Amino acid sequence: MRLARVFSSLPGFGPAVVAGFGLCFLLGNLLFSAVFRPTRTAQPIAFNHAKHVANGLGCADCHSGAEQQARAGLPTIETCRSCHESALTESPEEAKLRRMVAAGEELRWTKLVRIPAHVYFSHRRHVQSAKLDCATCHGAMDKATTPPQRVAWVPTMNACLACHQARGVKSDCNDCHR
Repeated sequence: MRLARVFSSLPGFGPAVVAGFGLCFLLGNLLFSAVFRPTRTAQPIAFNHAKHVANGLGCADCHSGAEQQARAGLPTIETCRSCHESALTESPEEAKLRRMVAAGEELRWTKLVRIPAHVYFSHRRHVQSAKLDCATCHGAMDKATTPPQRVAWVPTMNACLACHQARGVKSDCNDCHR
């Protein structure tokens, strides 16, 4: 109320101040949303998860280590070569992949999820011991027709604790924090 009285006592100034605040809000929103919006990351191959799953492949067929090691790797060119050395489709992406295989190039995937250095996370423990489906943390990648281009979910301590508590799993700090 007081602010309205101040502006009303200055003829013609009130609307200018309101318009100024509005303009600052709009410009700030545009500038900061561009700065803080997650950027898209191009991946070397437009990998179609849905097509590979439909053809009977599971996550661990391409993401080595998911069931046997602490870390699940991203597919190497050798992993792709095992199926794609010869043409299976007329896909431009497969042709691109076969050229890379022939040239001995490596796939340079951009990692989108990074576990902090002070956190120990074992894929094997979660996949083999706890019998968690990959989609529990990674979402419905089996339906994705292109690779993710930005981080869809960042594991947080609260998310991990909530999952552990929901499943009745111990949550000792030293199990995850190194």
